[in-house]
Amino acid sequence: MFGNPASRFFRDGLRCLQRYPRMWIWLSVLGLSYAVFQVVQAYQLGEREFSLRALLSWPVYKPHQWAESARKAWLPALELLAGLFNQAVVSYPASAFAALLFLGNWRGYQMHFLHSARRRLGRWWPAIYLCLVLCALAACCKPLFSISIYWLNQYLDGIFLLRLGAIIDWLSFQFEYLFGLLIQIFLVLLTFVWIRGLNSQPERIFEFALKRAVFAAKWAGVILLATLVLIHLPLLISYFWITQQTDFTRAVIEYIEQTARPLIAVALILFCSVQITLTLHNEMLREAVREHAQFVRRHWFRILWFLVVAGLHFYAISWLNDFILGAFPPYSAPNLLLSGLFTIARAFLAAWFLASWVCLYRAAQTLPKEIQF
Repeated sequence: MFGNPASRFFRDGLRCLQRYPRMWIWLSVLGLSYAVFQVVQAYQLGEREFSLRALLSWPVYKPHQWAESARKAWLPALELLAGLFNQAVVSYPASAFAALLFLGNWRGYQMHFLHSARRRLGRWWPAIYLCLVLCALAACCKPLFSISIYWLNQYLDGIFLLRLGAIIDWLSFQFEYLFGLLIQIFLVLLTFVWIRGLNSQPERIFEFALKRAVFAAKWAGVILLATLVLIHLPLLISYFWITQQTDFTRAVIEYIEQTARPLIAVALILFCSVQITLTLHNEMLREAVREHAQFVRRHWFRILWFLVVAGLHFYAISWLNDFILGAFPPYSAPNLLLSGLFTIARAFLAAWFLASWVCLYRAAQTLPKEIQF
C-alpha cells in the first residue's frame, strides 16, 4: 500500500488523524448510535428479548461460507468508497437531535444558514428554507415513529402506517443527507486546516462549514433528486399499490439493491472531486464539473491507485463483517460486541481515507480561488 503513487497521501491522512483524532471518534460515535438504536428498535418490535442470561451466553461459532460473504461484501464496500466523495457519516438517528437543534436555532446556526442561503440561492431561498424545516420536522418524528409503530398499529391500519412511514422516511432522508453533508464538509475543512498549518478552533471551523455547505447545495440537490427518482419514488409507488401488487413491491426492493444503489455509488465515484471543489472553491456547479474533468485528466493515475487501495480496505472490512458477525445469532452478546468493533474500524478507515483524499486533492491543485479563514 505504501509503494504506490498515492502512498504519501495515505501517510499524510494518518498524520492528520493523529493531530485530530476527533475525526474518527465522531464517526465512531455516530455509527455506534445507529447500532444502539437498531438494538432498541429490535427490542421494541419484539425481535429480541434481552435478559442477563442472554447477554452472558456465548453461542457456538457457525461461520458462513466465505464465498457467500465475499459476494455480499461488494455493495457495502462500493457505498463506503462512494461515501468518501459524498458523505462518510451514518447520520441517523443523530439527525433527529440535530433537527431539534436546528429548529431551536441553537447558537444561531439557523440564522447563519439563512444569511448564506440568501446570498447564494437567490430568490429560491424561502422555498428551500420551508422545505428544510418540513424535513427537519420529519427527521424528529422518524425515530419516534419507528419505535412506536407496533403501538400505533393497535389504533391505525397497518397499510396506512406503512405508507405514512414511507413518506416520513423520504422527508427525513433529505435532512439526514444534509446533516451528513455538513459533517462531511466539516471534516474536509478540518483536514484542510491541518494541511495549511493553521490554528483554528473546531467551533469556528464548524460555523465556516455551515456557510460552505450552501456552496455545495446545488450538487446536493442533484444527488437528492437522483435518490428520489431511483429509490424513494419507486418505493412510494410500490407501497401505495402494495394491497394489489405485492410482487411489484418485492421487485422494486430487488431493483434498488441490485441496480439503483450501485448506480448511484458508481456515479459518485465518477464525479469524485465535485463536492470538495465546491467546498474549497467559490465556484458554480458547472465550473466545478469542468474542473473535475480537468482534475481527472491530469491525475487519473493517482486517483485510480487511491480508489484501488481504499476500495480493497473497504471490501476487506465488509467481507469480515459479514463472515464473522454472521457466525453468531443476531443481537447475541458476541454479535453486539463485534458489531461495535467493526463500526469503529469502518469509522477509522472512513476518516483516514477522507483525510487522505483531501491531501491528494490539495496537492494536485494550485487553488487560485482558495477559501480564506
